Amino acid sequence: MSSGSARRLGYPRTSVWRLTLLFTLLVLLVNALVLGAVYWLTVSEQERQLQRNVLMAADTFRQLAAVERGSDVAVRRLVEAHARGAANTLLALESSDGVSGNLSELPRQLPRYPDTGRFPVAVSNLSGDATVELARGTWIEVGAGRLMVAQLEADQGAYRRDYLLASVLALVLALLLTLVAGYLFNRRQVRRLRDLSEGIEQIQRGRLDTRLPSRADGDEFDVLAGQVNQMLDEIDELLHSVAGVTDNIAHDLRTPLSRLRLRLDDIASALPTAPASAATETLGLAQADLDDLLQTFDAMLELARLEQGILQMEGRPCDLAAIARDAAELLTPLAEQRGQTVAVHCDGRSQVSGDASLLFRLIYNLLDNAIRHAGDKAHIHISQHGRQLCVADNGPGIPATERERVFRRLYRLDQSRHHPGTGLGLSVVRAIARLHGANITLGEAAPGLVVTLEFPPQEPL
Repeated sequence: MSSGSARRLGYPRTSVWRLTLLFTLLVLLVNALVLGAVYWLTVSEQERQLQRNVLMAADTFRQLAAVERGSDVAVRRLVEAHARGAANTLLALESSDGVSGNLSELPRQLPRYPDTGRFPVAVSNLSGDATVELARGTWIEVGAGRLMVAQLEADQGAYRRDYLLASVLALVLALLLTLVAGYLFNRRQVRRLRDLSEGIEQIQRGRLDTRLPSRADGDEFDVLAGQVNQMLDEIDELLHSVAGVTDNIAHDLRTPLSRLRLRLDDIASALPTAPASAATETLGLAQADLDDLLQTFDAMLELARLEQGILQMEGRPCDLAAIARDAAELLTPLAEQRGQTVAVHCDGRSQVSGDASLLFRLIYNLLDNAIRHAGDKAHIHISQHGRQLCVADNGPGIPATERERVFRRLYRLDQSRHHPGTGLGLSVVRAIARLHGANITLGEAAPGLVVTLEFPPQEPL
């Protein structure tokens, strides 16, 4: 994961946040179903309670009518007395003398006790305004006639509005609680992921001594970080082992090769120096091959010292522009032999902290690599802007799939194998760049290759 990917790691993109949103939807759905079930059960229970009250009131009046022993006048007075003092109860006695109570007539098709039914009734409030409400009632036979007993139903509209408001408030509260809890949990997880991604980014840049942070929680991130750190320890051990073997081979072979080179020099000095001498020509070729081998071993030893931090860097302010001009001036004659041109453009503001000799080696290797592989009559351009240095050429370039591989030790492209070289130049360049904290990238110059170095701000090392 690159630094850009780590910065783009935001809440809408994380799986934790998506699971939080899904969990929030499930919570809202469950709450809505529960609230709906509670509403339905509450309304049903209210209706059943109202029906029980009506039946109990009807049974009570039947018993009172039985006590009066069939006296029509007494029953009528009883009904009128209870009708005047009742607020939600409706009483109406239909007899041969008319209808008594707080209704002018009995509703039609009203079920007989013990069944109940609903019917509309006009009710006047204190201001005299009439409203239509629903009532539930039944009727019974008494000695004086038919007695209707009913009760007004509660205002379902007001109850429904109150319940809906309470339900909305409950859903909003559940939504806020789940989102806040998800946000806090997601922020913790994103912070852990960013810490891991920053560590992985440092490892991708070649800093294999970096280890992923872990905590004492022992969660899945700590397990993953522990496994990655263990793998990095093994890789680091293997790399040190390989580097040690390489150094041992270089040390063991360099000494006998150097002795062989000196002996060839002694033999060449004792032979005739005439150009026609075949032995002299053969010795010259052998000496050149040995020089190439010695140069390769020297480069391998230098690369090992750079990567292992054996070489100590001075860490002084260095003029990047002056170093670039010196390297270009030294290599311009070699480029002119191939019909190449070398142009230098520097803006002068180029103070970086580092080692001047190592920086010179870095730029020298880049220019030498461009001169070797750009081809005859190529144009090589060195530009410096602040802490950025670019070396570009209009040669064949490097395919995008090979640009990371060319930094490996002894790696060479197929089209470059007929050119002299060790295959370690760019490896040394990247080692020096990392030692200075610089970032190196290879890009397309259309045509050709451009190598860009970005140095960090100057500060004591």
